[in-house]
Amino acid sequence: MIFDGPFGSGKKAAAAYAAAALLCRAKNGRPCGICPSCAQAAAGSHPDIFLFNPEGGNILIDQVRELRRQSFIAPNQSPFKVFIINRADRMNPPAQNALLKVLEEPTSSVFILLTENAGALLQTVRSRCRIYAMEPLAPDVIAEWLSSHPTPGQKAPTADAIREAAGRADGSIGRARQLLENGLSRPARLAEEFVSSLRGSALQIMEACLAASALPRNEYGDFYTECTALLAVDALAYPADAGYYIAVYEYIQQQRDKLLENNGSVFALSSQLAAFCGTIYRRT
Repeated sequence: MIFDGPFGSGKKAAAAYAAAALLCRAKNGRPCGICPSCAQAAAGSHPDIFLFNPEGGNILIDQVRELRRQSFIAPNQSPFKVFIINRADRMNPPAQNALLKVLEEPTSSVFILLTENAGALLQTVRSRCRIYAMEPLAPDVIAEWLSSHPTPGQKAPTADAIREAAGRADGSIGRARQLLENGLSRPARLAEEFVSSLRGSALQIMEACLAASALPRNEYGDFYTECTALLAVDALAYPADAGYYIAVYEYIQQQRDKLLENNGSVFALSSQLAAFCGTIYRRT
């Protein structure tokens, strides 16, 4: 299966729920929450559930070969293993081809691929998976979820704080929880300014990119993540300009790979982003 959606859209939570349901001993299509398997899944200690690439970095062929090797080992206590591959869209083509063999002929394993851009996967990989798109959630749904899932060890937020976080989250539970716990980070604030500038003038775009260029390298990666989440939402909110937002989204995905590979300074990447947006400004 492929769970596709922007950052914070609930892919990991959905995958964890699906894995628990698949291995639940009650076998009623959903986690019972009380059997030993569900208890282990909830505690993150189930021996047959594996979260691969939790940090979301690039995935190389040697890493996939190791994952493939693990998939050939018999499950510890369940009928099969569940492998959850975070940011599967960051597998390079050789890595995807290495995974393709076990997708074609799985041996006691289920694979759940989490992506922010399923189109980055090879067609041969996509054709062997069922794709589920994570759509933006309404603010009232997010608020209800936040109210019923407080963060352990933290003071319960007020109803007003929950409503404000849900309203600013652009349909993302992950983003709402981050806002509720930490407030709007500097990369998130600059990302909002950048995405808003796309509805303004070319000069505003340039000023937003210049402001973002002052971020340190590690925070600039967060800026990209926040931008892609906002762009995915705006592509749906403004259908007349959807092509424009999608083009910027895809360009930022390419830039993020350069950032991870240390190809280019933050200032250079910001300048290139401004130039790209200026070149395609309202033309897509």
